[in-house]
Amino acid sequence: MIIPPFRLYHFAVKLIWKHMLVLTLVFWVGLITIYYVVNDAAIWNEYGWWLLLMIIGTYFLFMDVKLMLMIMRHEEKKKWKHYKLKSN
Repeated sequence: MIIPPFRLYHFAVKLIWKHMLVLTLVFWVGLITIYYVVNDAAIWNEYGWWLLLMIIGTYFLFMDVKLMLMIMRHEEKKKWKHYKLKSN
């Protein structure tokens, strides 16, 4: 199991939180538009406060997946640096 140091995790969150917010908003605007076109009703009339919770949950899901991928990529780079041949 990969447990990143806090500094790496904090740096990664500072780096991507805005991008994930935009991705979440674009994702939900698309879903809301499709729902309106198909059902001819606003989605918030159907789900109410649950819609807000679903949007927040989606944001954190996108953040977790992106952070996991970034940290795994970082660990792989560290591994390859260890095996890199030294040219002297």
